[in-house]
Amino acid sequence: MKQMLRLLKIEWNKIYNYKTARIFIIIYFALLASMGYLVTVIKPSIDNISIDLARLGAYIFPYVWNNITYFADFASLFLGIIIITNITNEYSYRTIKQNLIDGLTKKEFLLSKLFVSLIFAVLSTIIVFFACLGLGLAYTQNPVSIFNGAGFVLGYFLKLSVFFSLCTLLAFWIRRSGFAFILVILWRLGEIIISGIEQINSNSNFHISNLLPGNASANLLPLPGLKLKNFLTGESVFSLNNFQYEYCIAAIVYIVIFTVLSYRLLKKRDL
Repeated sequence: MKQMLRLLKIEWNKIYNYKTARIFIIIYFALLASMGYLVTVIKPSIDNISIDLARLGAYIFPYVWNNITYFADFASLFLGIIIITNITNEYSYRTIKQNLIDGLTKKEFLLSKLFVSLIFAVLSTIIVFFACLGLGLAYTQNPVSIFNGAGFVLGYFLKLSVFFSLCTLLAFWIRRSGFAFILVILWRLGEIIISGIEQINSNSNFHISNLLPGNASANLLPLPGLKLKNFLTGESVFSLNNFQYEYCIAAIVYIVIFTVLSYRLLKKRDL
């Protein structure tokens, strides 16, 4: 615990003194914290027809768990940029050498980065959990099984963790923030293209491309299902997807792989 606190203190000083990182962190957590309010006032429109998601049943149990975690995940790009920049700046400003000269080992240096990512993921998950719970209690008339579908919160945490560990790996590999973030985007686009090609050429319900890092973690937070026929009856137009726990194992495996590769890169490369 003492080691963790010491490493976190070192990282906090770096992030606090970097103005851009402070701004991005404030924006990110402000968006998450206010999400419970924002989603109720933002009403998209199609052909000048306002869509009230609350009336469509987006925020009632159990659909709220899938809906909110799915859309909250888009904000993770802010933290991805911070994680990549925080690592690549160590090389740009040569502070990594100074840290090692001051007695920090390479393992401790990596752990300091991982601890920050873990805290970001945990805080994000806690905020999203209470946002889902608060919206569900506010909009569900007779809540019974309020935690039905809450597995998507676990999926949200694991998806963030996979994304953050991938950002960490690419930052250590590329050592240039712009190129590393572009590679993150290209990686995800590549997986989507591979998945699309496989689905076109295969009649099977299971596709190997589903086990690729981005696809596996994306399957933890699937696009909310819709039942448009319920629009006429006044019921919720949303349907509850089944949370696929098997992808949790894939996510954990990728987190371990990316972390090990990050350590091997850091250990073997000249600084």
